[in-house]
Amino acid sequence: MIKEVGLSDNQINFKSNDVTKKPVKGDESEIVPNTLRTRILQKTDKTINAITEYPYKGLKGDVNSDFYEFLSMGIVPYVVGSAMFMTMFNLLNKHLSPKASLNGKKMGLGVILYGLGKTLSNDLVTRPVAWSTGVDIELPYRNVYYTLPTKPGAEAEIDPKHQHRKVYDSIEFFRKDLIANNPKYGVKYYDRIASKLGMGENLNDSVTETTPIIQSIVASTKTAKSLSSYAWAGVGVGIAAQNCWADFFKAFSDRTRYVAKSNENIFYRMSGKLKNTFKNFITLTKTFGKTFGKACKTLWTGESGTSGFRKHAGKAWILFTTGITIGTTYNVIHKAKHMGKLANKDIIDKNQESTVI
Repeated sequence: MIKEVGLSDNQINFKSNDVTKKPVKGDESEIVPNTLRTRILQKTDKTINAITEYPYKGLKGDVNSDFYEFLSMGIVPYVVGSAMFMTMFNLLNKHLSPKASLNGKKMGLGVILYGLGKTLSNDLVTRPVAWSTGVDIELPYRNVYYTLPTKPGAEAEIDPKHQHRKVYDSIEFFRKDLIANNPKYGVKYYDRIASKLGMGENLNDSVTETTPIIQSIVASTKTAKSLSSYAWAGVGVGIAAQNCWADFFKAFSDRTRYVAKSNENIFYRMSGKLKNTFKNFITLTKTFGKTFGKACKTLWTGESGTSGFRKHAGKAWILFTTGITIGTTYNVIHKAKHMGKLANKDIIDKNQESTVI
């Protein structure tokens, strides 16, 4: 049984729109550059909203809650779970033996390096695919939408809201309209893809001819990215498990504490604390870098005194991870190029008789 929407029985008022007002940049959905700055800003904004705004809207049954917000809240278990594990591993450190305390700290660090490895490794797949085929599955866009009235008789807001999405979020229905309306892309975007795939130049309809191959590239790249990212997350955990991190944790515990003098006023005290914090930050950053490099080397060579599986397990996992990254990425590119060549190949032999139906 289909129920009618409750608001349909009531009068809905809309704010008047000033027709003389010139369009403002950002009032329409648009593709944005796929840069590190864009990804950091979008990830930060999306994470903050997923923790603070989206759960509140969903729990109160806001009519403007949508599936995008529901999926965005998937980051919450990662953040809460990571914080819970890090706290659990280190909550009783002061009551445990030094070795148990070190293991707890390494486990907490492992949670962080797991997330970093999983996130940062995506480019190892998506970038080569984009360079070779012209299809960047991470191409972001700023989705602009207008909210519905939240209660009967309320005015519908005409102030635009925005969401951070990707052009290829949907494989079957990716945002061709945004590509077509963007002067940087348009039809030449598909022409470039066709050229990279070996489909030839000056196609009659490059949009239609490349679309099935683009969809195949997006699907296979997402699978390759997922396999590779979890493997690199495992490498991150392996790096965090090395015993050399004891040097960093000791440096962190022994960091210089600022002790204010009795005759210092508040300004000198704040200045002293800032200088001390900055010096500690520089020192700990250098120590972290050196320890990280040593941990990577130890993961590859094995801890001194070990033999057999324990000595070579880290090296084997790194080689496996590198292999699966290169192999799956090559498979995506090779498959796409092959499909491009087939599309460009004259399947019907014109020298043979054929019947046209």
